[in-house]
Amino acid sequence: MKRLIIPLLSFIALPSAIQANIDPKVAEMCIKASDFQGCIKSMSVIKKEKSRNNSEFDDALVFFKEGDSLKANKLIKSFLNKNPNSKDGWILKALINAYGLDKYEDAIEDIDVALVIDDGYAFAHALKADIFYWDLEGSLSKTLKYLEKAMNLSPEDPYVNFIAGDIQFDNGFVVLDGDTYDLAKKSKSKKALSLKSFEEAKKSFEKTLANINLDTYKNPLAESSYTLDATYTTAALLGDTKFELYFLYKDIKEISKSKQYLEEALAHYSKAISMAPPQEEVEKLELDRDLDLISPADVYRSRGDVYSWMNNKWKKACSDWKVSKKLGDEQARDNFRKFKC
Repeated sequence: MKRLIIPLLSFIALPSAIQANIDPKVAEMCIKASDFQGCIKSMSVIKKEKSRNNSEFDDALVFFKEGDSLKANKLIKSFLNKNPNSKDGWILKALINAYGLDKYEDAIEDIDVALVIDDGYAFAHALKADIFYWDLEGSLSKTLKYLEKAMNLSPEDPYVNFIAGDIQFDNGFVVLDGDTYDLAKKSKSKKALSLKSFEEAKKSFEKTLANINLDTYKNPLAESSYTLDATYTTAALLGDTKFELYFLYKDIKEISKSKQYLEEALAHYSKAISMAPPQEEVEKLELDRDLDLISPADVYRSRGDVYSWMNNKWKKACSDWKVSKKLGDEQARDNFRKFKC
């Protein structure tokens, strides 16, 4: 305790005019220096410069989240010129390059720099998998190697798991040549691979929902990559995943499990609807940023589809399709007409 008390008491003894302009933490560090005033000046300059650098990073993150990638890119470059060993700085630069400027190869290079600084950075490995798979159309096998590194480093991380779930969900369709319709015409081996992929997606999305709000996994950089609320998006995707699993298990006559997934899909869609943003807000974001997002119209239509496969739920199916139709969904409009709601 003496080590802390003595410097503070010494600082208290300084004239009040000097105290007024000195940060107590800076004074504590300089109290034993032979040149107290020189130390104060030097440390204050360093502190101000560090604060200015951090401001550049924070401002870059804000501009990126607001969709102004050019300003964000300028600021993060300036920050990295002064802080070349900042792994978070390189990851933010990668996010800006990939999701703001469509410079995917540059983004991969940025991620690689971050991994040289810290190869144990789980989100960096997952982000590399995400960009490699979706934007560079890389192979699933190589993508899964990147994901494996991320999952081994942080198996419960919600952002790592979201990326893993999203990729496995997509692969579930790819295995079946793009859709899960007419399963009777698909080979057993492909259906088995698709089911496995959707099951992996389910596990990952469930981990995302379970952990996304825990302080342990707080990650402003990862959060910045979500245009819409992460919990809303994940709940909707988990509904999609379990709806597909309903058909796959029904096809192999596992009726109990298929019904379970149908009911769970309904619950996830309902959760997503309860926290959905306004349709107009989603459409504006899609238009401004050239994105395809999950809108309330999509979720209402999907929940209506689920109801249509349940006993005695036609009125609820029609009700959801009606809402979706009013929000502008053409498929819901077609369903509404086709089934004579």
